[in-house]
Amino acid sequence: MYLYNNKHLNNVLISALPGILSILLSFFSIPFFLNLISADYYANYLIQHFILSLGMVLNLNLGKFASVKIQRLNTIKRREIIFTTIGASFVTGTFLAAVTYFVILYFFDDKNFFNISLSLFIGLLVTILYIGTEHIIKGLGYFKLCSLTNFLFYSLSLSSPAFFLLIENQNTNFLDNLFNISLIIKFFSFLFLLSFLILKKELTFTRVNLDLFREFKTHAKWMTITGFYNQIYDYIDKHIIKINFGSIMLVTYAVPQQIAAKLTIFSHAIIAVILPKISSQKNDKKRKEILSANLYLFFCLIGLLLIVLLPFYEPILDWWLKESYSLEILKLFKIFILLTFLSCLSNIIVAFYEATLISKKNTQYETISIFPFCIGLAICVYYQNIFLFAFLLLFKEFIMLFVRINSVKKFIIDYKFLNTEILLFFSTFVLSFFEYYKFSYLSAIFFIIIVFLKLPLSVLKKEFFKL
Repeated sequence: MYLYNNKHLNNVLISALPGILSILLSFFSIPFFLNLISADYYANYLIQHFILSLGMVLNLNLGKFASVKIQRLNTIKRREIIFTTIGASFVTGTFLAAVTYFVILYFFDDKNFFNISLSLFIGLLVTILYIGTEHIIKGLGYFKLCSLTNFLFYSLSLSSPAFFLLIENQNTNFLDNLFNISLIIKFFSFLFLLSFLILKKELTFTRVNLDLFREFKTHAKWMTITGFYNQIYDYIDKHIIKINFGSIMLVTYAVPQQIAAKLTIFSHAIIAVILPKISSQKNDKKRKEILSANLYLFFCLIGLLLIVLLPFYEPILDWWLKESYSLEILKLFKIFILLTFLSCLSNIIVAFYEATLISKKNTQYETISIFPFCIGLAICVYYQNIFLFAFLLLFKEFIMLFVRINSVKKFIIDYKFLNTEILLFFSTFVLSFFEYYKFSYLSAIFFIIIVFLKLPLSVLKKEFFKL
């Protein structure tokens, strides 16, 4: 009964639901893509979606900042901020999507790396508008609605073209338009959210709130700069691999990364809920309890699950991917699972920065790390080894996570316990990658024992199991 009636936990579960459905879709769609079309077509489809991810930066975090600002405001002020945000998103989104499209056209039109069409511009604009609108909807507390539209926008749009391949996978014109099928679903997802805001009279024609732009200049710009860095870290490796190694190697690299990325479903669900919740708190003690409880919820539940399943990764991937399975995919999957898990923890802390309006701190950390990261990329290209790309991202995230934890340690209950467990988790997967299985299992046992001995259950009970 407590579990069912706890609003915070319910919102987290609701936000995670589309991701869980996405995992089920991917279970079928990824093997279809791998086995029914050539690596060139699948690589083209992936690159086009990687480009759409630029919308994470090009939306300028207007919607995210607005979702923080609308907390505890009266109806008139709230509507002003929503109207101003969506209007500004359309204007800036159109301009930035157009600039991005023409830059891509100028540099890549004759390179034959991927298909370039007007669909990329439309897809970028729709992505920018959707992200901003979705943040506002979550800020208003409509988590069930966002759960549905996120499933459509991020999961169904990406996976559904695979099922059409069962009907037709030889027609080149159809294969060239797989991306457009995805785009149609994304567009209707955005239209649904926009219509909801209008019907609820949250989006009405009203006064433009100029104060929002001044505050955005002070705070949200740091979120945008950080987002730009994240795009470099998340996608430049795949573009370099496509250019230097070809489509087959890109697919080998991207598929285990795509599977591992499903972990972010759960961290994003937590972030969607705690961002407005922490921003509405004035008391540091309460903020500490919220951050600690959500970090430990994700860390212990997901961490334990990944550790327990580690011996079964190979037979599961072999059975699932069939002819497309290889030892390289297994090894990359282990790296990316570890990398994504650490990244999820980092993202929860970054959400705390954003909710408390100290995003500048995270931007400073990312700025310092970008130069050594670029040197690392050059080394990876020189040695022509895709595992080096994966390890570069892994060690960058490993170092950044500890920097972030240290910066907010006064807001984390028993942060030394958290640090110790992260080191054990990291050791377990790295030792498994290098096939030191006995030491890997020993590290895993220590991890599990310490979790059960030291986990701050009282914090979790207070946050998730009380009315």
